[in-house]
Parts: sequence; C-alpha cells; structure tokens
Amino acid sequence: MFEETLSALGLGDNRYKQLNLALQGGGAHGAYTWGVLDRLLEDDALSFDTISGTSAGAVNAVALADGYLQDGAKGARAKLAEVWKAISKAGDFMSVPTKPSQMMSWAMNGLLMPFDHNPLDYDPLRKILSDSIDFDALRSESPIGLYIAATQVSNGNAKIFTTEEISVETVLASTCLPFMSKSILIDGEPYWDGGFSANPALRPVILNSNTDDTLLVQISPVDFQLPSHIGGMRTHLNHLSFSQSLRREIELIEEGREVSQSGIAFSEKARRLSRHRFHLIDGSPTTSKLNPGSEMTPNWDMLSELFQKGRSAADDFLSRHRDKIGHKSSVDLKEHFGL
Repeated sequence: MFEETLSALGLGDNRYKQLNLALQGGGAHGAYTWGVLDRLLEDDALSFDTISGTSAGAVNAVALADGYLQDGAKGARAKLAEVWKAISKAGDFMSVPTKPSQMMSWAMNGLLMPFDHNPLDYDPLRKILSDSIDFDALRSESPIGLYIAATQVSNGNAKIFTTEEISVETVLASTCLPFMSKSILIDGEPYWDGGFSANPALRPVILNSNTDDTLLVQISPVDFQLPSHIGGMRTHLNHLSFSQSLRREIELIEEGREVSQSGIAFSEKARRLSRHRFHLIDGSPTTSKLNPGSEMTPNWDMLSELFQKGRSAADDFLSRHRDKIGHKSSVDLKEHFGL
C-alpha cells in the first residue's frame, strides 16, 4: 500500500523505501542495534511499518516507536539515545562479574540466583522504561506496528505481544533472564526472556505487515568457539538457546516458501511467505569478540563502541543494498544460518 501511494503521487520507489525490522536480543550488545537504527533513521526517505523485537530488541523497538510518535525520526533517535544512556547509568546494579574466578565464586554461593542476589526484585530497567516510554500512547497511537516476544515459563512457548498489548510488563518479560530476576507475571502467567523461544519472531511480521521487506539485525553469533571457563559456558548456553529459536523459525519459513513456490499452496499466507524479501545486518562478528558476561555490563565505553560499529554497518548496508529494498532479497537466510 505504501509503494502504491507513492506511485500515485508520482514519487516512484527508487528513493522512497519501507522496511520491517526484526531485532534480536543480546543485553548490552543491543547497543549495536541502537547504532544501526540511528543510521537508518537518518535516511529521510526510509520508513518503517512493523518492528518485531526480543529482549534488548524489544527495548529498542519501543524506544524507536515512542520517539517516532513524538517527533518522527528525530524523536526516535533522541529517545533511543535517552534510553541507552539511562541503561549505562544503571550499569553498576545490572552488572555481573565477568572473571572466571568471580563467576565461580558467585555461582557456588548462589549469588547469581535472583532470590538471593536481588531479594527486593529491583529492576532498574522498569524505572527506565516507565520514565522514558509512554506506553498508553503506544498502545493507541503507535505509527509503527510492534510485536514483542516473551517465553512462557510453564511450557517454553513463545508469547507474541501485539501493539495493543505493549506495556512495561511485556517488555520486562521479554528481557527477563531467570538467573538475574524473577519471572514476570502477566495475567497470572510467568514469563522469561523471549530469546528462549523467538529471537525475534518473524512470521507475525511477514503475515501482518504492509510491506514485503524485512531487515533482520543479528547480534547473537551463529558459530561458537568451545568455552574454556564458567563465564564462557553461561554465555555459550545462552547463545545456543537464543540462536536455535531463530534458526527453527527460519527453517519453518523456508519450508513454507518452498511449498508455496512449488504451486502446491495457494492461500494468502503462502503467497505472503513466497514473495517476502529478507535483508540482514549481522553484528555477531563484533559481539562475539567481546568478553563473556559483557551482555550484562553496560558500561558507556562499550556501548559507545557498539553504537558506532552498528552505525557503520547500517551505512554499509544502505550503500550496497538500498536499491534492493522493494525489489529482491539481499541475503539468503537459509544459507546464512546453515539450514
């Protein structure tokens, strides 16, 4: 519909582009995604229809949408910066030890369990979100569709919260790591980090958005080196869980696309899968070089470096692939994820 409107106005689609965004989780590494979004928002001929976010990706999603509601792209950039600066200031509480000896000591003494380490269940992210994001306005007026993923503790299934359901609780549920905080209760159901089940959810975007191009911003590595100490093991386990949820969904999408393209399926759902175009900005080569535990240590120097690297990656993506948006995929996700 967006492209048809532009065509009717005589603007064509050579310059004006629209994307969906799919934003992975990764704790403080989400600052890389912040940098990507900041650069994309600089492009005044680029707009966004729908954003799917998980964990840090959910934080980025609501910050962008809230800022965009207030003052367009300029407001979105300002809101993202505000949120990430606040996260950095809260870093002392949110941090966990990264040295293997410290991790072993904390683990042996139960200090990484939320019931001992954080008996008052204080979460600085709750205050940051409450102070920075107008969730009432987002639910009723958001110019961008939102999908936020969390994981149901009872069965491990993904729960995808839609724009009308977005709240502080849904974003906290999407970011809830069980060894750092207690599960988040929503309507009596406990939730953990969405990365365990959808990192991020792609099918809701494909099937319900108004554009056929989705950009995935990846910050969780696909390939891993064998961990040699307890800190690396915890990071490795999280990465395995978070990457497998996305791989499973891409595998299902590709199977559906193959069936549709064979001519067997003729439903609208199948047609949307078949024609959808994918794009990718992969930050995992950057994040995989960081120390184990860095996802939980949002110091400003690291966040700033990740932000700049994300901006550079987005600039490179636009220079090489911007013309493909609206025409063809710029990545083969099946090949990229080794499926």
